[in-house]
Amino acid sequence: MKKNRLNPALIGAVYGSYRNQHRIINELNNRLSTAASEEEWISIYKERSETMRVAFDVNIETWSLLNEVLSDKEKMNYDYAEAFFHEDMNSNHENETDVFFSCRLLNVLADYYREEHDIMRLLPVLNKLGQKYVATCTMHVGENYLKALDCYKEILSYKGNYNLFPSISIRKVFFDAYYYLCCIMPIIETENTMPLSQALDYLLEVLSFYNSPIVQKIDGDSEDIRKSINTIKENWLFIEYKVDQADSETRSAFIKVAHDVYQDSMNRYGDVNKLPVSTVISYQHALILEGSTSYIDAVNYMVNYYEARRAYYDSTHPNPTFDLDEFYFETRIPQALIKWLDKIDILSDMRTNLRHKLLNGLNEYYMNLSEKRIFSHIIYESACNWCFFAIKYIHGYREKENFLITMLINRQPQTFFNAYLNAELAVNITRSLYEHTPVLLTSVENCLKAYGRPNSREDVVEFVRKSALFHDMGINLVSKIEGIQYRTLFDQEMDVLRQHPLLVNDILEGGLAIYRDPIMGHHKYFDQSAGYPEDVDMTNSQLRIVCDILAVCDTLNSATDYLGRTYKQPKDFSIILSELITLSGTRYNTNVVNLFLDDMDLACKVDALISSNRENKYYEYFTKYFEKVAE
Repeated sequence: MKKNRLNPALIGAVYGSYRNQHRIINELNNRLSTAASEEEWISIYKERSETMRVAFDVNIETWSLLNEVLSDKEKMNYDYAEAFFHEDMNSNHENETDVFFSCRLLNVLADYYREEHDIMRLLPVLNKLGQKYVATCTMHVGENYLKALDCYKEILSYKGNYNLFPSISIRKVFFDAYYYLCCIMPIIETENTMPLSQALDYLLEVLSFYNSPIVQKIDGDSEDIRKSINTIKENWLFIEYKVDQADSETRSAFIKVAHDVYQDSMNRYGDVNKLPVSTVISYQHALILEGSTSYIDAVNYMVNYYEARRAYYDSTHPNPTFDLDEFYFETRIPQALIKWLDKIDILSDMRTNLRHKLLNGLNEYYMNLSEKRIFSHIIYESACNWCFFAIKYIHGYREKENFLITMLINRQPQTFFNAYLNAELAVNITRSLYEHTPVLLTSVENCLKAYGRPNSREDVVEFVRKSALFHDMGINLVSKIEGIQYRTLFDQEMDVLRQHPLLVNDILEGGLAIYRDPIMGHHKYFDQSAGYPEDVDMTNSQLRIVCDILAVCDTLNSATDYLGRTYKQPKDFSIILSELITLSGTRYNTNVVNLFLDDMDLACKVDALISSNRENKYYEYFTKYFEKVAE
């Protein structure tokens, strides 16, 4: 394929191939979740792995063709630009969008259309580029926040020419830009996040723009533009969870908009049970801010509303299927109420009991979705965010650990199999260390004792096992990058992945603080000369030996993986062992590596785990853990 000369038809074929790959893989994922037997499950999983491997090989060739143009702006011409524009702008479905590649492509297109003074093409390109930058911000690429802002500001710089654009789809881009500036950019958490007062300025600006003669003359009767304005007003209320810290002017505006949106919604739907849940939450918060009700009264109202709407939904949907509006209802109310409960200084027993009820209720809801085999990336991200939000309200290290295992590790397929295979490898290595060099684990025993935990031999083995389960938790927060196994990752994507140990630092407090070093240090070299994160040093850590065990487990697992790591060819255990020996003392702990030479029973167990029939082991993990409560 490399011999082919790039042309518009070939660009279309590349995108078509990409979309077809995703369609097939998604179908296999769906079949996997409903497999009726072990034989069927294993067959589908192997087919999925082979499909992804073929997709990677194909994309290595096809993307190289596209990169010839994207890496040299001089090669971009009208035909190429139009082909790229058509294909990328029409790839709106989440599963058809490669976010980082799209960012790169849209940047090149934006430069081309600026030079050509083609504003009709430039505006939609900037609009989508801003959206892709926002998507990368949610993947912890904070530096793209300002780039997204620049896209939307550049769009608005052309609004004086509103009457010159004949297509309403182009004119609507201005309101799309305002939507992101008003509603989305204020709630993205980065160091550059705009203040809520600035979001209010944009809200007032878009309302003024909409009512201006230039817009009213052309689109005063446009239902599309009117819907855009209503959507902006409704979704500006997404700032609800931050509004308590806003200035008085922003709080006053929030109160007014919340009242207006609520009344408009009631006029439209006529029943509070049919309203968007964010509208109801924002309205109650507005009543609190204006002094018409208290937090405790608002909580009582929302609890009753929560139960009444559930009953209403059950009565109107006798055979319910997954409904996104109801999903938002089930997931957003508990989080809002838990935050409101933090504002109540009295009735601590009532507050504690209600919070416990809300936590358990939402946990059961997510489990119920999994038991019903209902999966999507929206559910995946929501459950992940819920886990990191709720963990701080759970007391006792055992409860926290079981919560993480049940609600994160055992619910997130991307890291599930690696977590449990690494855990089994780590247990075998730790037991062998106790037989051959137990003194190396004395510091772990002492650390457990310092944290007030039991520190027997079996307690140490269990601690290492859980360290292996938790060590890659941060990957869940960048799963859209980690899941890209159909092409070589860009440098920016690799930089983000290398930060995954740091992404969970906020929850490693109290009883979970003992896992900080294993999570932060498992990608560092034994001699600390390399690895990541760069500013982490485990030289003096009491748990350095745990980091060393996890480093070896990670290498053994990933290098021999012929099912999950479809972007590279697997190696035999003997070859990996040779590489471990060569790098012992620098990258790997010599004492850990020598175990495989001194303990043939360990070597045989590890070889059996990673070298063949891995799919059977994955199925064993799946049936034993994926839908089970942590033990």
